[in-house]
Amino acid sequence: MGSRCVGVLILIAGAVSLVGQSVSAVSPDAIAAGRQLFEKSWSPQNPALMGNDGLGPLFNGQSCAVCHRQGGIGGAGEAEFNAKSISIESMHVSGGPINPDVVRQAIRGFHPGFIDPRAGIVNSLSLAHHGGTSAFAASRDAFMQKIPALFSDNGGSVNAAEVRLANATPILYSSTDGNYQTTIRARMFQRNTTPLFGAGLIDQVTVKQLRAVEREQTKHPEISGRLSTLASGGIGRFGWRGNVETLLDFCDQACAAEVGLETRRINQPADPMAPAYRNPTFDISDSQIKAIAAFVAGLPAPTREIPQDSDRRMMAARGEQLFASVGCAVCHRPTLGPAAGIYSDLLLHDMGPNSYDLNPADPYIVRATPVTRMDFAVDSETSVSRTMVDDTVMGTAYYGGKYSMEPGATSTIAGQSSSVNTATSKSAIPTRPSVMVSRYEYRFEAAPVPPMTLRFVNAESQSKSWQTTKTDSQLVENRVNRANRERTASGRDSYTTENTTTTTHNIRQTRTDYTRLHLEPTYFTQEWRTPPLWGVRDSAPYMHDGRAETLLEAITMHDGESKGTRDRFLTLSLEDRQAVIEFLKTLVAPPNAPQPGS
Repeated sequence: MGSRCVGVLILIAGAVSLVGQSVSAVSPDAIAAGRQLFEKSWSPQNPALMGNDGLGPLFNGQSCAVCHRQGGIGGAGEAEFNAKSISIESMHVSGGPINPDVVRQAIRGFHPGFIDPRAGIVNSLSLAHHGGTSAFAASRDAFMQKIPALFSDNGGSVNAAEVRLANATPILYSSTDGNYQTTIRARMFQRNTTPLFGAGLIDQVTVKQLRAVEREQTKHPEISGRLSTLASGGIGRFGWRGNVETLLDFCDQACAAEVGLETRRINQPADPMAPAYRNPTFDISDSQIKAIAAFVAGLPAPTREIPQDSDRRMMAARGEQLFASVGCAVCHRPTLGPAAGIYSDLLLHDMGPNSYDLNPADPYIVRATPVTRMDFAVDSETSVSRTMVDDTVMGTAYYGGKYSMEPGATSTIAGQSSSVNTATSKSAIPTRPSVMVSRYEYRFEAAPVPPMTLRFVNAESQSKSWQTTKTDSQLVENRVNRANRERTASGRDSYTTENTTTTTHNIRQTRTDYTRLHLEPTYFTQEWRTPPLWGVRDSAPYMHDGRAETLLEAITMHDGESKGTRDRFLTLSLEDRQAVIEFLKTLVAPPNAPQPGS
């Protein structure tokens, strides 16, 4: 990653009860129950009758096993099962005064799904394969028609070549609404189904072991993998971006995102064409999610299949040596902690601009510091009382004289509120260089690095209130207003009053303790977790989006940090390159993986 500098980004992270929990030893019955849930074909339900809505309303597959199937239940998925998203690269609005409502209206014309009810305007929309209202289905079809690639009825591209075509095709949108002109450039991104064999061993890799590999790579002249640092304070191990800490978290999130099953922590994907709809409860219980995670943790790890033919066996052995000598094994480590034969370091690596995706990795947190902010809110009210000291003033009311102001009478002079915040201006919401706004123009350009400078997490606030009162008295000499026919009982031209001023302060102090995360800017749109190569022969297509049909294509698509390694491989003789491929073909799915119907 070259020279490093430190920045800071702001984001409030919510607590999740399952975060950080690993799958512990469970009974065979729980594993059997987990397999049933993994293979279960979920169906929609009437929430009025069943209490939950079951499958969907938006989903990519009716079961986990629909996609995780190569080499057995829990394996990788073909390109036709790729998950899809539409992400905006750039947006321009002009033609009149710019305000949030104008920008929202402009992006709503492209697709209302880019307006998140909690996060506001976002630049990425998950395009679920199935379900949703007819309006959502029509909008999905409209996107698909803008891309000349062929897609399967299962939702993803039909093969790796079509993935590449879809990647290369920008989605262009322009509209005019009154005086306003809007242009948007977007792109489709895809994610291939990851194999789950050996996931239980990956779950046991410790943070200490990952940090040791990260430190080791800082000394390498080309490779500089980094930990996937999460806002929760954990370190990620799962997912293409490595942004999921534990296997239990992975299963929890997948149930919601892929099958549309609401969990206690993760909301099912919402249909943007029906924003008012809410699932009345969750669709899958914690015990069921834990059972699924137990089944996945128990899946066997992939193995080696040594060729019976002696020539091929010798070629594979030489290929393994070449694999290490050209540098592949720096990232694709044969062993990591308890995961023998994994061929991965589980770190994030910059794979070059051709691997960018606008659903980025979590920013790299290099330091966390505790910070306390004190906020004071003061509500003040001032009252003035006037009491006659030596005389009585009589006015000119129709019914004779009376005291225009009785002793002890109180009138409110002023009521005011003020708030004092001890936080400096740097604690405010930061400006984002990806968004540029002037009076008559709005521009968005997706930033290749984290666009903000501060990140606050684990915020906890405590408040206390109290009241203070201050009283001041002053004798005031008052002149009689002869023009208004005022007079004193004694006939003098003046009279004395005691003016008492009472000021009450209602003070509220709020103490907020949070963690400020210091970030190292990285090209997080093109950083990917090193995929484990165990079982690689049985997990085509390759790369995060399945754009490589063969192992040779996958190697040639390496760039960024791995460019030097790729080039050394490509300069090998044809025979040596074939030897490396022969070695990789010995990494196969576990022969004892559960099979459908078994």
